Amino acid sequence: MSTIESLLVLQQKDNRILQLERELKDIPERKKIEMGRLEEHRKEVQEAESLMKAKQASMGEQELEVESHKGQISKLRQQQMELKTNKEFKAMESEIANVEKNIESLEDQQLTMMGEMESVAGSLATHKQDLSKEEESVKGDCLAWDERAAILKKDLEALETEREEAVKGVANPDPLAHYQRVHSRREDALVSVVDGICGGCHMKLPPYVVHEIKKQAHIEEEVVSCDYCGRLLYMP
Repeated sequence: MSTIESLLVLQQKDNRILQLERELKDIPERKKIEMGRLEEHRKEVQEAESLMKAKQASMGEQELEVESHKGQISKLRQQQMELKTNKEFKAMESEIANVEKNIESLEDQQLTMMGEMESVAGSLATHKQDLSKEEESVKGDCLAWDERAAILKKDLEALETEREEAVKGVANPDPLAHYQRVHSRREDALVSVVDGICGGCHMKLPPYVVHEIKKQAHIEEEVVSCDYCGRLLYMP
């Protein structure tokens, strides 16, 4: 196997390793996105719970106010029994009637509030159900990503072993060192030349460089690089 052929094998391994490493590195972010799907549902549940608590608190305040008014009426009735004139009695009756109207208004508000609470309770139950379903879905998706990560790690281990063998297959150390330097910066360190164009930077190569590339097929020690991007070059 020629130096170029050996480097192409190595590059195939290296590029596949990079691909798997990128995918593996991306998995935590993908899981984060999956978890983010739950936030809107949790927010809806929290808002519904807060609204329910607010309405329950308001209902409790109204109940206390009704009880307070009822107590006020009881006191007024007791006071009314001690009155001596018809005028005072009628004035007390008017005051009692006003308090009773306040109670009636509060009870009407309570009825309205109860209807609103039923609506909020239904909405809360729906949001909780949606959240539960989404949690199951996200749990399954994250489990799938974890399984994918385990597969990727296993594949990477196998590829690293294959890469070591591919490195040993490159007989000429100078092109190998050049390749590794370029590959540390660029994914494709070894590119083909078609119609005198570098397959990496797409620059038109000088005729003498193209000539040197053609010669390397016959002179194993000769490996030509692009003057513009530094990549190793070969004729397909």
